[in-house]
Amino acid sequence: GLHDGGDGEQRAESITSAALNRMSDEEVIALLPRLAVVARALPIDKSRLVRLAQQTGRVVGMTGDGVNDSSALKKADVGFAMGSGSEVAKEAADIVILDDNFHSIAQAVLYGRTIFRSIRKFVVFQSTVNLSSSVIVFLGPFLGFDFPLTLIQLLWVNLVMDTFAAIAFGGEPALERYMKDSPIPREEAVISASMWSSIICNGLYIAAACIAFLIMPAARDLYRPDEAVFLTAFFCLFIFLTAANSFNVRTSKLNIGVNLLRNPGFLGIQALIVVVQIAFTVIGGQILRTVALTSDEWITTIALAASIIPFDLLRKVIMLPLAPNKQKDE
Repeated sequence: GLHDGGDGEQRAESITSAALNRMSDEEVIALLPRLAVVARALPIDKSRLVRLAQQTGRVVGMTGDGVNDSSALKKADVGFAMGSGSEVAKEAADIVILDDNFHSIAQAVLYGRTIFRSIRKFVVFQSTVNLSSSVIVFLGPFLGFDFPLTLIQLLWVNLVMDTFAAIAFGGEPALERYMKDSPIPREEAVISASMWSSIICNGLYIAAACIAFLIMPAARDLYRPDEAVFLTAFFCLFIFLTAANSFNVRTSKLNIGVNLLRNPGFLGIQALIVVVQIAFTVIGGQILRTVALTSDEWITTIALAASIIPFDLLRKVIMLPLAPNKQKDE
């Protein structure tokens, strides 16, 4: 129950509204980590507790259903109003619990934390593709390729990294262990240090792999001596590198298949990207600057694209000891 624990490992305490009113703000702030129950709390007590908790840097949630609760609901970072409560409380709150079930608050927190992780994964994936494509398009002319990726091809890249990525990462499962994580500090940046390492390392790796593919004679020897075939393979390599990297982005763990089957939409999107990419090479023609590849050329291209997975595993091994908060690992 409420007496099982307070904030952290300290013993929880209960006080009355009268006792609370006899305490100074400094005394209440010192009590907050242990405070579990305020008996017969008045509306002014709720507003005071919200204000003092926010002063200590906490993110505060508040529940209420009456007119007198509206002030505290408005001040709180997240206000929860009961569906059967007053209209004033509902207007002041951020979220209305339609079924009047406190378990719904826990579910809202769980899915909120899941969505936050999904947004971070999307940001990492999209930023990585942006970085790599920008480097390739910028350096391409200096390497003798005026358009390594054509405008039509870049539209397909944009669709992969925006719409498809949002659908793929939006279906990540809500895991109960997320509820055991500590609250995210108010001042924490959306992009963490580990996210920056993923964006920069993988973005530069994709760019370097594609540039090396363009300029190394050994890469040309893997395909038929036809410029159209080579540029088609380059286009496919870039798309498959980004698709393979999406598996890396899903989790900070070394096992990239963790909970993969619990997000069938992600697998469906990856399959769709592969099918459409193959179709583009067959029917794209001059519009997409593509030609059909042989089975051996497909195998070679996919094998080269898969190289980003062991590269990112190495990055994770190096970054793991430096992770400031391992509990947020996926």
